[in-house]
Order: sequence, then structure tokens, then C-alpha cells
Amino acid sequence: AIQKACASLEKDYCPPITFIIAQKRHHTRLFVQNQRDGDRSGNVPAGTVVDNTITSPHLYDFYLNSHAGIQGTNKPAKYTVLKDDNRMPPDMLFRLTYALCHVYA
Repeated sequence: AIQKACASLEKDYCPPITFIIAQKRHHTRLFVQNQRDGDRSGNVPAGTVVDNTITSPHLYDFYLNSHAGIQGTNKPAKYTVLKDDNRMPPDMLFRLTYALCHVYA
């Protein structure tokens, strides 16, 4: 649908699209192995990315803890990349996603 909308703007207009969904409805929590590695609340630091071990072997997905916790245990967002025409390297995609978490209108 997005590609069709782009084509309706101008003939042969087909920009590369990266489509990522964010999910907060899950039961995954991240913990530091050593308390001194955590933030003041004992959570993993903001910007922590987990892209292996607990992720799906069939999907391009990752967990990103985008903010420091104030109280309790943080709940990272789970991101699933559905389409990546830009073929961004994973680290670049993680940094872009983290930066977009701090953009406000």
C-alpha cells in the first residue's frame, strides 16, 4: 500500500522502504548480571540492544531499552523488521531506532 501510494505521486517513484513494528505487549525483561553495570534503579542502561539468544531465529527482531527506569524494572520494546529495502546494517538500524525514540513532535 505504501509503495502504491508513492507510485500515485509520481510515475516510477519507488523509494526504498524500511518498515519496523514496535511491540510493548510482551513479558520480556532485561537484567544486568552485575549490579554496578545497571543504572541507578538497577535496570539495564538506556540504549541497550539484545538481538540474539532471546529473539526469534526466523524473524529480524531485537529488543531495545530506550530509556532509563525511574522505578521498578524496565520493559524494553520489541522491534520486528518487516521490510528493509535500504539494507541497513543492524548496528545502524539499532542506532536509528534509538534516536527516533527521542523525537517528539
